[in-house]
Amino acid sequence: MTTTDLIRVLKQNEFGGATGRPREVSFKTEKGYFFTPDIVVNSTGDGLVTEICLELIGECEPIEEEEEDGQG
Repeated sequence: MTTTDLIRVLKQNEFGGATGRPREVSFKTEKGYFFTPDIVVNSTGDGLVTEICLELIGECEPIEEEEEDGQG
């Protein structure tokens, strides 16, 4: 995904539902959810490699696993 692609996705989903207010951003990872994390630029490419690495800073809430049989 390019930065332009990311900006497009965020712009398309900038405002929410019936309220029309700006949405809060959260992230789901294999380890859990980051609700309203701070996002910082961790590193960027050296000019030959056009990359950007973003770091999520904040508390990661674990994902609760659901029981397969529906009984908890």
